[in-house]
Amino acid sequence: MRTNTKSLFISVLKAQHADGVFDIGSRDGDQSLLFRHLLPAARVTAFEANPINFEAMKADPRLKTARIDLFPYAISDRRGAADFHVADVDYEDPHANRGISSLLLSPEQNIRTTVQVQTHRIDEFVLEHCSELRRIGLWIDVEGAEYAVLSGLDAVRGKILAVHVETANSALRAGQRTLHEIVPLMLQHGFRLCGRNFGPGESEWGDVVFLPESLVAEMGLRFQICKLKAFASYFLRADQIAAALRGRAPALYRFLRRCYIRFGT
Repeated sequence: MRTNTKSLFISVLKAQHADGVFDIGSRDGDQSLLFRHLLPAARVTAFEANPINFEAMKADPRLKTARIDLFPYAISDRRGAADFHVADVDYEDPHANRGISSLLLSPEQNIRTTVQVQTHRIDEFVLEHCSELRRIGLWIDVEGAEYAVLSGLDAVRGKILAVHVETANSALRAGQRTLHEIVPLMLQHGFRLCGRNFGPGESEWGDVVFLPESLVAEMGLRFQICKLKAFASYFLRADQIAAALRGRAPALYRFLRRCYIRFGT
């Protein structure tokens, strides 16, 4: 059954009082700001390897005010350096898709430049920079490189409450590992696929949510309530409405976003 994956992810984090959220492939920090508003006491960390996006994020006073920690790293399965392919889009246009750069190449994408970026495993980063965290959410949008991110959970998987990841049923970039390959990897980590917003027979990309098997059992009825909220949000097309209002009626969008933050989860 399809569901609103963002709603499911956030509902679980709030229900379990998450103390950390990692926005991996942040683009502009917008999701990080949402996490800050929903979880005011949590540590929120954003990773953005595109240097153009990262500089814009550093200059954004909203992110500084909201205490979002910013790092120009590509999260992967090893520490080191890698080529990062910066998409050729208009970064001055607020409506342009500035989040399509990646460690992986797409045959349909124009590349402005390729730069060397630092790569880090998420488990090593957590243990070195914020080992005090105990209840973590991972939001992953890395344009095809998600399998490498998920391969770096070993040392902190016991701390993770939920993983929200953009993925696809078929490879859209050279070297991309599909959802069919990600599911058994997450099973090895002890996580169950608990929600998705695209069908198993479709070739397009979409989002999925993984939760630890043990947490699903522990939450019991509370997990079912989270799923019900997420299904209702999907049925009412909340994300599509929000996207339309953001461009056409920003004041109404901001009002509804505040309502969502206060009442929706």
